[in-house]
Amino acid sequence: MTNSANLSLWLMNDLRAYGEYSSQVQAADLRKPFVPANHLAGELSPCLRARASDPVGWHSWGEEAFAVARREDRPLFVSVGLYSDHWCHVMNRECFSDREVAGMLNSSCIPVYVDALERPDVDALLMETCRLQHGSAGYPLNVFMTPEGKPFFCATWLPKRTAGQVPGITELLPRMRWLWHMQRRDVGRTERELAEKLSARLSELGGEKGGRIGKIKAYEALNDLRSIFDVRWGGWGGIPKMPEPSKLLFLAHIAKDDSAKEKSYAEAMADVTLRRIWRGGIHDHLGGGVMRSAADERWIVPKFEEELSMQALMLLAVSMMEEVSSNQFHRMFAEDIIFCAMKYFADDTAYSQAFRASVDGDTDDGEGRYYTWSEDEIRRILPETFAGMFCAAYGVLPSGNLKAEIAGSQMGQNILYEASTVTDLAERSGVKAEEVVIRLNECRKILLEARDKRNPLKTDSKILMGWNGLMIGALARASTAFEQSEWKDLAERCALFIQKNLHDRAGEWQRVWIDGKAYIPAQAEDYAYLLWGIVELYKATKHFTTVEKQLDEWKESAQSLADKMIDKLWDEKLGGLFQTDGTDRHLFARIKSAVDANSLPSANAVAAIALSELGIILEEKKYSDYARNIIACFSKCTSADPLGYLSLIVADMMWKPVKKKPAPPPKPVPTDEELNREDEAPEISPPEQTEQEDRRAARARRTAASSTRSERAERRRAGRRRER
Repeated sequence: MTNSANLSLWLMNDLRAYGEYSSQVQAADLRKPFVPANHLAGELSPCLRARASDPVGWHSWGEEAFAVARREDRPLFVSVGLYSDHWCHVMNRECFSDREVAGMLNSSCIPVYVDALERPDVDALLMETCRLQHGSAGYPLNVFMTPEGKPFFCATWLPKRTAGQVPGITELLPRMRWLWHMQRRDVGRTERELAEKLSARLSELGGEKGGRIGKIKAYEALNDLRSIFDVRWGGWGGIPKMPEPSKLLFLAHIAKDDSAKEKSYAEAMADVTLRRIWRGGIHDHLGGGVMRSAADERWIVPKFEEELSMQALMLLAVSMMEEVSSNQFHRMFAEDIIFCAMKYFADDTAYSQAFRASVDGDTDDGEGRYYTWSEDEIRRILPETFAGMFCAAYGVLPSGNLKAEIAGSQMGQNILYEASTVTDLAERSGVKAEEVVIRLNECRKILLEARDKRNPLKTDSKILMGWNGLMIGALARASTAFEQSEWKDLAERCALFIQKNLHDRAGEWQRVWIDGKAYIPAQAEDYAYLLWGIVELYKATKHFTTVEKQLDEWKESAQSLADKMIDKLWDEKLGGLFQTDGTDRHLFARIKSAVDANSLPSANAVAAIALSELGIILEEKKYSDYARNIIACFSKCTSADPLGYLSLIVADMMWKPVKKKPAPPPKPVPTDEELNREDEAPEISPPEQTEQEDRRAARARRTAASSTRSERAERRRAGRRRER
């Protein structure tokens, strides 16, 4: 075996040629027995706590797991998951809750479970490694690593038994165990090769000093988007279909530029996509908000999970489109998203408010059952005169419109999506369009009240610094776009909560807050997203008020955050921001990227936008220079793959230089002749008195005169007494 690809193929081969257990493996098993125990019960993350009852001897990511792996001479099996991801739930249920699989994992590896939202640094590094080995990656992500923290084999979802081309974990683990004990050289060769490839990729970063991307690349990216745009249903790419807010934000920025030649195309693509998303099942027509992805090109069948970051970015997209052209649809969409955020994500305290990370679509009743309806249910709940119209409006069928994902069979359940327009319904029912709208609104309210009584959705209660920063910025931008000052107030309350609570005792920013505890040092996305959010909040505050104290507070907050971000994460050699501060020694490389991934704009791109705007606000050239340095650092990468760096292209288009403040002219130095001049000293005139000072002096004179007269009268009286 010469490379990681060969190793991957070998792991799929028939194990009989090698024997399941060699004598060396059996000899290794004669050592002191290792008794695994699940260590996740005390974790704060809901994602980790959900695995605390597994028979697998899970550890969290940290020194303890690596120390046990070194002591026991075992590889680590690292599984990276999301609290609300359906396929993570499937693997957890089929594999990690199964005692057969647990026994094999415990006997051959040190199992480690990672919450991707809690540790995006671990997630990003292992995802990049998986892409290098297989060309793609996703959740759940499963990686075998050496006790030194070097990956040597990656996989995504694994069933219990082999299914088609997907290896089963029960077939994979014996191969891995044999490989670890009998072919350690191949393991070492593979982990070194993967580490070298990743290092080489990171070393390619760094453009020309002061380099820019330019409008030509922006138009190339726009043409690339046009070439893959789904003209009929909106969106880009294949299935699963994602809203991809980074693309929408890029298009909105192009559409706002009146000088852009392709302005109309950009606006049209964004508008079609937003309207199709609104009509589809990916949009929750009762509770509001947008789900993570759809399993079909028409946006009808959603992946039943909602994330805070998606709500924030979609709110920002519709707000920016409102700035392009005011439209009632944009306002309706914005109100819908904010209603969702307040109903399902808001975590209220007595005086402040922040937003939780995600809402899980899987309930005890099954995947997506919270959101779906049978026709009988709807007809039983709604007034008889309304039910037929509602079913026609939202595509409700007696046999159900939702198919089982694998079998393709009808499930008898319906996901609500707009199957007919109001105009069509009015024509078919002989009712005015205004009356149709009123009836449908009433039906949605009734069904939402009924849905609220179902088994509640599970919520990932983590308060994430970065994602709350996105929501702060989106609410602030929406408040000015739609002239809703109360949305600015929501952003302000959230910002105050984050500033107050997401620090450790030493005052350092922390990424996560749960149940009164802040932990895990902040990473690039946390600093960048919150910095951008506070800059947007400053602009919204300035839009609605002229109180200098409030404006100064947000300026000071943004400046302090920017300075801390640069101090902790700046790459002094090549420029740009590392993802972490490098204190975790179990990560074999520090990731630095400007790629838009997982529907999120890159931290470096958002930092460049925020720093550029902060430089203008503060009239500080250094922040503008940092922003330009970030753009230059990734300029070569952007030229090679414009669609992967759309947010950085926006940062380049928004960048403006800040002129250095002119220094006050120096005072002229007196000459020797001037110093030695024997001119007469100028006559010094008494200072001019103000009117108030004049009145005080007059009163003093009158008082003095009065005192003098009194003294004279007293002397006269005393003289008369002596004469008597």
